[in-house]
Amino acid sequence: MERNIKLIAAKTHPSEYLLHKYWARKPHNVISHFLSTLVPVGGTVVDPFCGSGVTLREAAVLGYNSYGFDINPIATLISSVTTNPPEVHEFIRQVTSILDELKQLGTSYSYDEDSSIRYLVHEIVVTCSGCGSEVSVREAIKKGRIYNCPKCSSKLNFNLENLSKTKITSIVLDNGRIIEDHEVIKQQETYSDTQFYSNIFEYQQSFVENRRILAFEGLTTSNLFTARNFSILCALADRFHQINDDKIRNASLMMLTASVAQCSRLIPYRNNMTTGGPAWSVPGFWVPPQHLETNPFSHLRARLSKFERGIKEITARPQNGTVKVENKNAVEGLTKLREAGIKADLVFFDPPYGDSVPYLEFSTMWNSFLKKSVDVNNDISVSDRAPKAISWKWYRDSLNTVLREIAYTLNTEGKLLITFNNHDLRAWEALFGALQKNNFECNFVTYQIPAVISSKAQFSPEGSYISDIYSVYKVNPDFKPTRSLTPVVDALKKCASSRDGIIAKNLALRVATVAWMQNNISVDLLPERDNLISTLFTAEDGRLKWIGQLDSSIPKLTNEARRIASEILQNGPCDWNKLYEDIASEVFDIGIPDPAELRLALEGCVIFDKKRCMAYHPTFEQVELPIEIFQ
Repeated sequence: MERNIKLIAAKTHPSEYLLHKYWARKPHNVISHFLSTLVPVGGTVVDPFCGSGVTLREAAVLGYNSYGFDINPIATLISSVTTNPPEVHEFIRQVTSILDELKQLGTSYSYDEDSSIRYLVHEIVVTCSGCGSEVSVREAIKKGRIYNCPKCSSKLNFNLENLSKTKITSIVLDNGRIIEDHEVIKQQETYSDTQFYSNIFEYQQSFVENRRILAFEGLTTSNLFTARNFSILCALADRFHQINDDKIRNASLMMLTASVAQCSRLIPYRNNMTTGGPAWSVPGFWVPPQHLETNPFSHLRARLSKFERGIKEITARPQNGTVKVENKNAVEGLTKLREAGIKADLVFFDPPYGDSVPYLEFSTMWNSFLKKSVDVNNDISVSDRAPKAISWKWYRDSLNTVLREIAYTLNTEGKLLITFNNHDLRAWEALFGALQKNNFECNFVTYQIPAVISSKAQFSPEGSYISDIYSVYKVNPDFKPTRSLTPVVDALKKCASSRDGIIAKNLALRVATVAWMQNNISVDLLPERDNLISTLFTAEDGRLKWIGQLDSSIPKLTNEARRIASEILQNGPCDWNKLYEDIASEVFDIGIPDPAELRLALEGCVIFDKKRCMAYHPTFEQVELPIEIFQ
């Protein structure tokens, strides 16, 4: 690994990786960089948690042979299409033909000969437990976030679990016209409750109860949709499953699953839909009290255009290596490779991040339309579906088992590339413990800056954004973890000294974690991390203040940031993300700053105009910048 590479900035995902909204898709340019750096010509890459297939495709483009496994059917479908797409024109022809063939199922969304319905606004109606009245969300008495019955004042919960029916409150046409005619609304309510296709049972799955993601006992796929939309989606799924060509069938089903959330009750109605289009943005199966119903055919046709662009991009960047994707859990896949005598030059390890996202449970909605039922108890992520103590033990044991198989799979010079991050110390303990038990020694650590830095991250005083951490390991049979915390203390002192002794807590945790990895410190000492930080710092106004003497030889972050920015901006304005990347790369050794911290350091040196940055010209010295510049 090249030691001069300290920080890697992600590029935005191109169309070929935007065919489906799947979580934790890794930036293709970062993955490609590591692969080309770590894997020999004609080498073998293994991804046991392949997700959406970015690593597999980038490996194949570079001429490597790759093997990918995932327990999640939708993940392996996405990976298969991404690495083995259909011929685009035949795909478009067959899908368009099916959409035209079934378009009669969507005629209930027509208003008249000249206009069709863009969306309908539904509001939840619940039955009051106190008096038995049926109450809609607009009829309820709202105090803050609490709803009460207008008749008996009992508390009401307007959610999917308590939904008895919905009422349509308005209809918006494609031309923007709003229809509130009572007769038209009643007709549409009848349509919404009508099953337009009979074969829906193959696509009906039960969700595992998990209150954290709002999956309650008895929740099934159809509950997330109106009867009309679920039946239309089932009809489309039936036809796509009947396609003879494997590649076209897979791409069609992927396109369908990529559209189903927008056709569901999960899309909130807000701001009269003037800010953005319909999107499933809440990390759970939350049906808003006011939500949308939209025509599935509109979403499928729009998604088809995206697939056309994406598949053309894939075809234009040909693969020079082989790819094999299988729907297996990581241990099964790795064991199969070992038994076949296949050795890896690189294993890319992107496991579930503790209890960050229960991928398999979230995917039930998508897997329903693939007719794939999966036992979520085989998923290694930590989930509220089981008691936390049991779930965390399962997670630790599973990581250990997977890393043992990875150690067997790697050849003698093979490397393990890990991407990982978590706020919970238990997740790091599980990962470090499994690595050290299986003799993995860390050789390199770096950060990855996201391609898009959110406004919240840029202006949050405590820096809500945390970059991904990438690390490279090799198996060393003689490896012994170190037991000194001095490198962690030194790293924290350097970070604090560069900031006049005051740093954000999340920065301290990040610096400590990286120092832990770089110096291969024993996982047995990790529970002392927070105690160590508390002995070195005092809490002051929500931040941490260094207690001891600072190192005056350490350059100040503000001075370094201003110097670098001035050098960059003397050539003219530049993009904020690029400026942030360049400065963060150079100050890596004193703790990479969060965007908010860096912007504060650059006040008076840089003018921020939305996403553009300009040098602060001396003639502007007496000018007070308007607050709008930072919004």
